[in-house]
Amino acid sequence: MTTDARLKGPWARAARWLRRPDQPAPVSPAAPRRTRAARALGWGAAALVLATAAFSGAIETVLPHVRDPEYGHRVRRARALQHAHPDRPLVLALGTSRTQNAIDARAMEFPDAPGSPLVFNFGLSGARPPNLRLALQRLRADGVSPAAVLVEVLPGTLAVSGSADPLVFDTADRLTAADPDRLAPYLASPGALRREWLAKRANPWAAHRVALLSHFAPEWQPWQARIDAMWEQLDDRGFGRYPHGSVSDADRERRRERAHEAYRVIEGDFRVSELSDRCFRDLVADCRAAGIPVAFFLAPESPVFRSWYGPQARAELAAFCRVLRDELGCPVFDAPDGFAEDDFADGHHMLPGAAARFSRQLAATRLRAWLAEAIK
Repeated sequence: MTTDARLKGPWARAARWLRRPDQPAPVSPAAPRRTRAARALGWGAAALVLATAAFSGAIETVLPHVRDPEYGHRVRRARALQHAHPDRPLVLALGTSRTQNAIDARAMEFPDAPGSPLVFNFGLSGARPPNLRLALQRLRADGVSPAAVLVEVLPGTLAVSGSADPLVFDTADRLTAADPDRLAPYLASPGALRREWLAKRANPWAAHRVALLSHFAPEWQPWQARIDAMWEQLDDRGFGRYPHGSVSDADRERRRERAHEAYRVIEGDFRVSELSDRCFRDLVADCRAAGIPVAFFLAPESPVFRSWYGPQARAELAAFCRVLRDELGCPVFDAPDGFAEDDFADGHHMLPGAAARFSRQLAATRLRAWLAEAIK
């Protein structure tokens, strides 16, 4: 038996090749496997890049409720409401979580008839003056056309000084591609915000994982991490009723103490900051340029909460309201003081029953007359 006969498989092929140097070298069976693995890895990487690009495009356009759930769900409802009632003027109420819990548009009892005001609550938790102007800019860019705008004045937020950088950097993942430019006038480092936004958008799966899970698989998260209540508690007019109809005295006191810590600025040397003043002026200028009437309102506070205001804060707030009224020519609706401690969860977030009473009162004593004149 020859040597070649005793050799098996690849060894026999190698021996024959050694005797025939003009032939190509044999290919190891492992080489095709490595080639297939490399191709699979390449296709997987390409698929991930394409999926990331598609998701980034989607949250920029058709999935705003995933990018910025609080804004996105409200803008979808506002558009749907305006589309369903094209013969009624849309009145947007911009503000903070106080506005969310206080403006119950259905309780205002405007008639469901052509020409009757259609109020929509666009309160955003933790909104500061730059956020209020940004919200209105976004809304108009997203196809919402208000006939009038009602803007909350929250005294504690007026003292935010310096630039807006600290207010927006932590939420860069919620911004659209256009938002860094909109915020640039209020930033010390516009380029830094743009870089932060790009970093978040480069990995949107991580940046928006909580929103994704809360929308599509909320049961996969512990209840403390879920945010689906943020939109499930909204009605079709944007009203985010406080989740409880009442709170115990002990709970109210604990919540009020936390609010006290957050708003200690109103007790001492309170000043309306240049940033806040500029944002409100710019918001009014935007509305004037678009022919949109604008008014301001202060939300009710409990007797204990009102007692925290020091003389400086009261004087500064009064002076700022005079600027809005006299210099900028906008109505300012003062907060009524006829609400009791048990109308609030923590001294300034209204419980649902109180919100209904306040909304009816605001419509009857302020909004009807103003809107009748403003949107003839």
